[in-house]
Amino acid sequence: MAVLEKLHRRIVDMGLVPRIIASLPKISIFCALLSISWLTLFLPLEGQYRRTYISENALMPSQAYSYFRESEWNILRGYRRELENLKDLDIHERNTIVASWMEEYGAKTSINTNNQYGETLYGIVHTSRGDGTEAMVLAAPWTTTDGLYNNGGAALAISLARYFARWPVWSKNIIVVLSADPQASLRAWVKAYHTKLDLTGGSIESAVVLDYPGTNDYFKYIEIGYNGLNGGLPNLDLINTAVHISEHEGMKVSLHGMPFVELSQDTYKLRLKTLLSGIKDMTLAGIKNTTGHEAFNGWRIQSVTLKAHGQDGPFDVTTFGRVPEAIFRSVNNLLEKFHQSFFFYLLLSPRSFVSIGSYLPAAIALSASFAIASADSILNNEYSKLPLLSIYNIWALFAFAVALMISFVTAEAFAYMPLPSLLLAFNVALSFISFTVIKYKIQKPFSYRFKAFAHLYFSIVLTSLLVVNFALALAVGVLAFPMSLTKTTTNATMQQKLRNSLLLMSSNPFIASWILCQLFEAQLAGTSLFHSLIDAWTQLGCWTWYVLCIGWYPSWILVAYSSIDSIPIVTTSKKSY
Repeated sequence: MAVLEKLHRRIVDMGLVPRIIASLPKISIFCALLSISWLTLFLPLEGQYRRTYISENALMPSQAYSYFRESEWNILRGYRRELENLKDLDIHERNTIVASWMEEYGAKTSINTNNQYGETLYGIVHTSRGDGTEAMVLAAPWTTTDGLYNNGGAALAISLARYFARWPVWSKNIIVVLSADPQASLRAWVKAYHTKLDLTGGSIESAVVLDYPGTNDYFKYIEIGYNGLNGGLPNLDLINTAVHISEHEGMKVSLHGMPFVELSQDTYKLRLKTLLSGIKDMTLAGIKNTTGHEAFNGWRIQSVTLKAHGQDGPFDVTTFGRVPEAIFRSVNNLLEKFHQSFFFYLLLSPRSFVSIGSYLPAAIALSASFAIASADSILNNEYSKLPLLSIYNIWALFAFAVALMISFVTAEAFAYMPLPSLLLAFNVALSFISFTVIKYKIQKPFSYRFKAFAHLYFSIVLTSLLVVNFALALAVGVLAFPMSLTKTTTNATMQQKLRNSLLLMSSNPFIASWILCQLFEAQLAGTSLFHSLIDAWTQLGCWTWYVLCIGWYPSWILVAYSSIDSIPIVTTSKKSY
């Protein structure tokens, strides 16, 4: 305590407190720049990331010989040819026929019907060694994320289940799921499995989704999808197992749609590109086209998607089938749920990652920048000595409640009546509110207190998000930062008004996210972003729409209102720095 007292006296004697308070705007900008620099300049450097490894020794990937080989090729081809003939049938007819095939090798089948999202066929291969309390899922939606008929994936799932049914080694039940699509339909089945289905196979430990459209026998390389909804990620051991098995079979592995040729180059530029691609995909998980594994998030199910690329490569379809076979054999060895490895991480390549302790400071610094901006709005003006329970703070709190209510109404209204063009036009107009002629201007203390409440609330939102969904917290924080640079003005010039308006427009939640997707995500071009945001919430339970509306928009509304010219008041308290 004596040391702290001496330090406090030294700071006071040196006059550092007024200097620090006066420098709060610069400190806020510095924290934001530090956040971006930490992520983009520091993490991809040699020595700042780690090589992946298997934490759970029981997994033992590729320690056993994989038997799904050429002997099964003709069976797989037969199923694939029959499925090609069923392509134009109604999904109920197709499911009925496929169910009869699965029952021939002993699977218990059922069709779950959802009035909104269609039918899902699933079959359970019960193990003779287990107690029926645990299961592994092999899913193959009839339609892939690209809208193609998943002929190869469905045929492979059916033939693998037939192949697995003959083995006595399984201690966990195997469930084959054939849903109408990899998005809402599969998600509806997973939800029904945990709530109302009569035919179940126990707690699902892991899930592998197969994406192999067409009838081609060969492919070039394999892509592993892992980003889940609301920041959820599978245990890193499952990804490491899938990568290890794929490379053991001689296949190249890709992430985030990047060509495997790039990922094989261990350079700073490629590590940075993979890192940023991963953050983008995590931010847009559930919003852009989902691949299937996202449907299993929320029930402690570790899931990945295996996607085949190309049609004339050196690897055949049975090689692709050996990957889920070996993954199932590894998971089958576990006596408990995945827990040894990381659940929070960022991949820089299929074989390198950074853990939460390394990347979290980036989000913390960004959150701190808004908290510092809030303190600046309170301390760096002539009204800093107003009491806490002053009428200005009370009205600022009331204004924030109104802004929150407006944001909630906006979220609900556009969830049922999505009119993205109107939403964008309204917010562009609102960004130029400082140019409007308002008869009754607000008093200057209100402007400062509104901004203080806005920045503090936004900092709390980012702090709440940064562990649960780091990528979304980072993206939202970076896009929203320009609103902290707006100035409170009196009799502002046209240049000052234009500066504030441009800062507001660039930091508006709907405008900024729309511009970002136009530049970096072709799947969400045009106004499809807003339809996808709403669909992700209603169909998959993805939070992003409400983070934009309830977490970001109230703060922006208060800052926008604070940009209107204000009138000063005379106070008896004076303060100088």
